[in-house]
Formats: sequence, structure tokens, C-alpha cells
Amino acid sequence: MTDKATSTALAHLKKSDPVMAGLIHIHGPSLVSDIIKKKNNPFHILVRTIINQQLSIKAGQTIVMRVLKKQGGRVFNAEKLQKIKDPAIRGCGVSTNKLRYIRTISQAVIDRELDFRILKTLDDDAVVNTLTQYPGIGPWTAELFLISALNRLDVLPLGDLILRKSMQQHYQLNSDCDEHIYRKIAEAWRPYRTIASRYLWS
Repeated sequence: MTDKATSTALAHLKKSDPVMAGLIHIHGPSLVSDIIKKKNNPFHILVRTIINQQLSIKAGQTIVMRVLKKQGGRVFNAEKLQKIKDPAIRGCGVSTNKLRYIRTISQAVIDRELDFRILKTLDDDAVVNTLTQYPGIGPWTAELFLISALNRLDVLPLGDLILRKSMQQHYQLNSDCDEHIYRKIAEAWRPYRTIASRYLWS
């Protein structure tokens, strides 16, 4: 984000939510200044997110690095991944199901069935609807893709357990409260729910 855009977003969040104002005061603006500066590789982000599903950050990073080492290069490539034999990828710690998901996505990219240039032109809901048609990609994976690959600013990934726990802590919510309570709190953050989520993740 530009300095002006960052200032506008943070001013909105501080004005609309005292809890968010406190988090911004603690962590400062630099936490989110890079959100839309990055030019990320969408395929790499998607494969990385699939690998990271239901894993700790450390475990996910370890497996990602192993697969990249096996493939060669610093980012995932559909053609290169498809040339690696299943046992080699499984040996990196990728589960059988996740391997199937990665194979399906890789082939869709190779066949141009899944075109990230087109995805970038769609609104958030359309991107989620497109991606969740593929096995292994649920709302959480699609929403993380929106944030990390497409740099969308108003995404609320409530399927993320860490985000929910952080909201429970900062807003004194019960662990079994209904989803609409989380969403009601987050309404005050629009149109910067991604940025608010970043502060809650910190």
C-alpha cells in the first residue's frame, strides 16, 4: 500500500473500533504497508496454501521447502511439478490427498482451464466460487489466496482458527459463539477487513 492508502485504512480502523486502535498502536503501520506492493505468483501461493492446510506454520514451511528443492527453483511451477513422481513428493511430507489436489490444480493450469489472469479480474465472491470447484480448496484456502496472491483488502477468513482465537481473546468472545457475532464485529472494519485480520494475526 502507498503511505497515503495505509494512513487512510488505519485511520478508518482506529476510528471505527477501539480494539483495533489498540492493536495498531502496538504494532504500528509497517505491519500492513506491504499488502498491495507485492507481486506474488498465484500458482505458487495456491500450492503453498494447500500444503499448509491443517499444519503448523513451521511444519508447512518445511514441507514447502522440501518440495521446492525437489522441483528446483524458488517458486512452484505447474509443468515442473507434474514431472515429479508421486513417491518423491510424498517423501517430502505431502499427504496423499494433498498430492491429488496439487496434481489437479497443476493440470488445470497447464490446460488453461484455470487462468490466474482471469481470476484477477473477478470480484472476491467469484474468485472463491471458481477455486472451490476444485478438490481440496475450501473457503479458507480460497480466502487466503485472495489475501496473499491477489492482495484483496476486504477479506475476512473466518475459517482460520488463529483469527477466531485472536478475536475471542481481544473481544472477549466465547469459543462456541455463532459466526454472525464475528461478522458483526468485523462490519466496522469494512472495507479493510484484510488489514484488520493482519493485526489480529500478529
